[in-house]
Amino acid sequence: MSRASVAAANYVFRGGGAIPERAAEGVEDFRGVLVVPVPPETIVFGTVAHPGSLPLILRQLEALGMHVQSVHRVRELPS
Repeated sequence: MSRASVAAANYVFRGGGAIPERAAEGVEDFRGVLVVPVPPETIVFGTVAHPGSLPLILRQLEALGMHVQSVHRVRELPS
């Protein structure tokens, strides 16, 4: 299956630690990102263009200071 034929999916990342609202900059396959701080937790919503990018996105969030505790695929992102 080619990369172009894989459909994008929406995800919610939850964890501890605060990260910048522009957390997805530099991660090409992570779009429409919304960072919602709910102390002591941080919730990140976004569309992942390719499932193979999930490890890169997780590493990026961890590098920014978020300790990701859960990742869930969802139908829709909040508007």
